[in-house]
Amino acid sequence: MHIILGSSSPRRKQILGGLADGFSIAHPEIDETPLAAELPEAFAVRIAEEKCRAILNSDAMGEYPALAITADTIVAIDDSVIGKPAGFEDAVAMISRLNGRTHRVITALTLCSAEGADERKIRTGIETTEVTFKRLDREGIVRYLGSIDYRDKAGSYAFQENGSMIVAGFRGSATNIIGFPLRLFFAMLADMGLAGSLFHI
Repeated sequence: MHIILGSSSPRRKQILGGLADGFSIAHPEIDETPLAAELPEAFAVRIAEEKCRAILNSDAMGEYPALAITADTIVAIDDSVIGKPAGFEDAVAMISRLNGRTHRVITALTLCSAEGADERKIRTGIETTEVTFKRLDREGIVRYLGSIDYRDKAGSYAFQENGSMIVAGFRGSATNIIGFPLRLFFAMLADMGLAGSLFHI
């Protein structure tokens, strides 16, 4: 079965690379602007599914049978979505908003198994992890941002990159914070009858 990862995230690519012998990468182009009054969970699900549909309607599917994997990971606090920073001061503002508080990291994961162009099974699941930040002054925030490439990170931080500088603790899946919730992924594969046939689990 041809596997397509619809993501430009190096972290998702690395995790999937440890599970599958080979897969291709697609970069679905969609509008990721939240809708008015859209709750974080609904937003993540909508974006993950729109990414999957974009792949299904493109040449990226290639040969059949195929499995498309897409995901959207967001940071949410006070029921609002915190996206990627526009620049350094925006990154400082984002970390300052999360400073000393508990927020949610939400990943919606969509899998589409396609035997042919008109024979498809689509499943979407969601995983949520609570992350609590240490309380830092501006100097500590600036020091942390200087230690990572924050520009492509939701919430301006990366759990796997010097996360101990800012994270006091978390409750839930660690791989979800990184952007590829393995517990959810394995459960969805089992539900679709794909658990042992494609991946090293």
